[in-house]
Amino acid sequence: MKKLLLFVSLGLAAAGSWAFYPEAAAPAGYLMVVGSGRPGTTSSVPEIVIIQPDGTRQVQRLPEVKIGTERNSTAAAVEMHRAELLKINTLVAQGWRVAHVTQSTVGVGATTETVYLLERP
Repeated sequence: MKKLLLFVSLGLAAAGSWAFYPEAAAPAGYLMVVGSGRPGTTSSVPEIVIIQPDGTRQVQRLPEVKIGTERNSTAAAVEMHRAELLKINTLVAQGWRVAHVTQSTVGVGATTETVYLLERP
């Protein structure tokens, strides 16, 4: 009887400690968000491109952002940054953290692209 009680106690202790076993880590990798004020290659509107850690690409077109004339360029830039901020806030709410932000000038028209690199904490 004592041996049976000992084995049952050890079994319960082992089963209870399993609850504290560390979980598998989330898949490592970075997520990239690229906001571009220039028209996309497949459409005539600006886009935000999201590149997942596995390399899949998601494109969010922004038809409400009007680009073209110099008079509207500041307003278009503000709207682009607004759309980028909304996307970044959505991703942060999903558990991502902004690791790095870079701006680069692309193309003949000197269009500025903003690249956000996000990681899981």
